[in-house]
Amino acid sequence: MANQELIRIFSEIAIFLKMEEIPFKPKAYEKAVLGLETLVRDVKEIYEREGTDGLKEIPGVGKNIAEKIKEYLKTGKVKSYEKLKRKMPVSLEELIAVEGIGPKMIKDLWFKLKIKNLKDLEKAPRANQNFLGNSYFS
Repeated sequence: MANQELIRIFSEIAIFLKMEEIPFKPKAYEKAVLGLETLVRDVKEIYEREGTDGLKEIPGVGKNIAEKIKEYLKTGKVKSYEKLKRKMPVSLEELIAVEGIGPKMIKDLWFKLKIKNLKDLEKAPRANQNFLGNSYFS
């Protein structure tokens, strides 16, 4: 089902937008994620039967996000998501799972220390403890 992949993509877009401190847009993606999580039908089926208008009937999905769903269904990608990943090539799923690490911390880890995943975080030199605190390196 495309639903699960879109949930992952939109969740990550929301995190990337929070990292960039863009107001309001992350909440829109989070609402779309909630709508997709509760959806019992496959978005592909909805699009094939009802088009973009059918996608906009999904709770939390407006015109722009419906277009991104359509783009994904046609190409297997969302260009704006791919652009965000190129700009900040971090493993959001890995890092966000660490207690105490949120979008702003991930941004700092990447830009200040070039940490992009758990492996990098574990290898981070002890000299950077002042940045993170002792708990991540113990």
